[in-house]
Amino acid sequence: MTRICVAGAAGRMGRTIIEAIQNTDGVTLTSACEHPGSSLIGADAGEVAGVGKLDVAIATAPNTDDFDVLIEFTRPDSTLEHLELLRAAGKRMVIGTTG
Repeated sequence: MTRICVAGAAGRMGRTIIEAIQNTDGVTLTSACEHPGSSLIGADAGEVAGVGKLDVAIATAPNTDDFDVLIEFTRPDSTLEHLELLRAAGKRMVIGTTG
C-alpha cells in the first residue's frame, strides 16, 4: 500500500485527488496539508473533500514520516520548499502546480 500526502488538500484539485485516492486500490491518504493561514487546518481531509471522515487532519506542512509520495497542487514557491524537504528525506513527489 502506497501512503499518499496531498499538498493543497483543500483546493479544488486537492479535493479531487483525495476522492480519486479513495477510489483507487493500492493507495491510501495518510497525510494532507494546506498553507498556514488556511481556516481548514485541523479539519478532516476526507470531510473537506466530501468523501467522509478519514481521520487525516489537514496540517500546515508535510510530515515526511507519514507518507511515501507527496502529490503537490499548491503554488510554485511552496512546491520548491516541498521539493527540498522531500529530496532530503528521499521521498517521491508528483507535481501538478501551475504558474
